[in-house]
Amino acid sequence: MKVIKNNKGIFIALGIIVVLLLVLFLLMKAFFPSGNPYGNRLDGIEKVAFSKKDIEKLEENISDNSSVKKVSVNLEGRLFNIIITAKKDTKLDDMKDYCVKILELYDKEELEFYDIQFYLVSEDKKSESYPAIGYHNKKATKISWSN
Repeated sequence: MKVIKNNKGIFIALGIIVVLLLVLFLLMKAFFPSGNPYGNRLDGIEKVAFSKKDIEKLEENISDNSSVKKVSVNLEGRLFNIIITAKKDTKLDDMKDYCVKILELYDKEELEFYDIQFYLVSEDKKSESYPAIGYHNKKATKISWSN
C-alpha cells in the first residue's frame, strides 16, 4: 500500500494510459473494420467468376469492332467498368447499339450477377455528343444512358 501511496501520480498516469489505449482500440475497430470490404455482397461470385484471361478476351472482342480505337475493362466486385474510346466520326447511337451487342458476350447468369457500366468517349475531343455513360443493372433488361 505504501508503494501505491508514494507513487500515486505514476499509477494515475498508467490508469489514464490504459483507458486511452482501450478507447483508441475501440475507435479503430469501429472506423477500420477487418475483413472483406464488400461484406456478403460477393456471395456466389465463385459461380460466375471472371479470370484475367476472360477479361482480356472480352477486351479483344470489343476491340475487334472497326469503330473502337481503344478499350479498357475493369472488374471491381460485382461491377464491370468498360471504357470505350470511339474513332473520329463514329456516331454515338452506333456505339450505344454496339454496347447492346457487347451484353450478348455475357452469359445469362453473368448478366444476372454483375452490373455493367459503359463509358463512351470519342477520339475527337471536340465531339458534342460524347461522352456518354450507360448502366446495365443486373435486374434490368436495357441499358440506361446519360450524357
